[in-house]
Amino acid sequence: MRIATSLLLASLLIACATSTKTEDQGGKTMDSQQGATAYLTAQENILKPLVTASNLAWYEASVSGSDEDWTKSQAAEDAVNGFLADADRFARVRALRDGGEITDPVVRRQLEVIYLSMLGKQVDTSLLAQITAIGAELEKGFNTYRGEVAGKKLTTNEVEQILRGSTDSAELQAAWEAQKGVGAVVAPKLKELVKLRNQVAKQLGFRDYYALKLAERELEEEKLLALFDQLDTLTRAPFLAHKAEVDRRLAKRLKLKPEQLMPWHYQNPFFQEPPDVFDTGLDAIYKQADTLELCRRFYGSIGMEVDDIIQRSSLYEKEGKTPHAFAADIDREGDIRVLANIVPGQQWQSTMVHELGHAVYDKYIDHKLPWTLRKATHPLTTEGLAMMLDRLVGNPRWAEALGLIDAAQRDKITPEAEAFLAFAPLQFSRWTQVMLRFERELYRDPDQDLDTLWWDMVEKYQGLKRPPGREAPDYASKIHLVVAPVYYHNYMLGELFSAQVHETIAAQGGKPAGETIYFGDASVGQLIIDKVIRPGALYRWDELTRRVTGRELGPEAFARRFTGE
Repeated sequence: MRIATSLLLASLLIACATSTKTEDQGGKTMDSQQGATAYLTAQENILKPLVTASNLAWYEASVSGSDEDWTKSQAAEDAVNGFLADADRFARVRALRDGGEITDPVVRRQLEVIYLSMLGKQVDTSLLAQITAIGAELEKGFNTYRGEVAGKKLTTNEVEQILRGSTDSAELQAAWEAQKGVGAVVAPKLKELVKLRNQVAKQLGFRDYYALKLAERELEEEKLLALFDQLDTLTRAPFLAHKAEVDRRLAKRLKLKPEQLMPWHYQNPFFQEPPDVFDTGLDAIYKQADTLELCRRFYGSIGMEVDDIIQRSSLYEKEGKTPHAFAADIDREGDIRVLANIVPGQQWQSTMVHELGHAVYDKYIDHKLPWTLRKATHPLTTEGLAMMLDRLVGNPRWAEALGLIDAAQRDKITPEAEAFLAFAPLQFSRWTQVMLRFERELYRDPDQDLDTLWWDMVEKYQGLKRPPGREAPDYASKIHLVVAPVYYHNYMLGELFSAQVHETIAAQGGKPAGETIYFGDASVGQLIIDKVIRPGALYRWDELTRRVTGRELGPEAFARRFTGE
């Protein structure tokens, strides 16, 4: 009923806005801006219920994992694609965008945002439906896959518990291979999906899907690669120095020599998070704490309320549910939720602070903005905020502020915590180098030897050894290649953004960056809300970065904070 009403209203508005200029009774020309505004309002009235239905169906399917719910999710996504793929609608948006007659910056930005959202859909809707169907099939495959260790099927959390807790190399290898096993299940269909995505891109005049996605996100490929090359130069030596110490500690724990370490010894399937070799004791402390209550207290202390978000959310494991975590803004009107699989401890404490960081970003966007602009201007800004906040969980000063430890405990664990906090972002930066460069190659030539290419890059950027004789599509075990294609670089761009924002916050508070923990400081929350969040998508990501931090996005602040250079 809601969709039907919106369609009727939209048809009336579109009839009144069929040209950018119309003669009124006095023979004067009506401002083309009014026509553009009416047209955009009409499009929003059609699109809003479609997007809301799609977001809700996807969230519910992610929670239940049922075939019926995934079928509903696919149908809802097809409906959104049908709107975005409409050739006449796209031609009208492009004409308004390129006509040069619209001067209102809000209207111009609306046109740009909706143009970019439609760009990749200007192909046969049957091709888009095929892509959606394969993507849904693969996502369901990830969500329902259970690796087998010693004859027992295990959840992702259970596999990760083995990787983090066991010291038996044979058991560790079995758990690691069990997690990687999903790659062999999904790899053939993933390659098919990549080729279909490339078909879309080439029909639109792009080299491949990688180039198309960068264009949609207002990123220039040459500048992006140059930035990552600069980041590689700044982080390579500091990372390897830190990793040598990590290897020494890990080898001692496992009763091995450092040169004997293999990928399954590093406690994370992709070596994207530090192994538990830093004796901070924080994990044990967080295991005794109420994960959600700490989140409520922290966000409340900086003027951001999250209880309403938590109440709507699905936060614990259940059969069929996606094993990962995400935040979802269902309608851009306030229905914001988190999906998680909380197990008490530092990992999920950090994850929940992170996902609620995304959620408060959505919550505090200015709702006076047009619906089209009520979202983060770019993934890097919302990822940057979420990572800036989740990093606090590893800081003993933050744990002390929350009453989990006293000053004596803080001082005792600070050296180890500082070592952890220095290594973790450097490690992550190396992992994102792998993802950025691998995905670019994946779309350039999906028929090349991807198994070998993956390990070439893992060795080069992460310093891990490839398992001798292993021939398996280990790359395909990373779900982001399916559900968030050409996205991973945004995490690292977010790290760079957050480093610059953190410097801005520290300067405002007059404290060293390492002592700036935000807790209890409402001025920090206000700065974040006013400067980062409230503008939504009103400004491009690069303009927003300049407005918030006073300079262009670059790796220098990140290097100052985590390499000392």
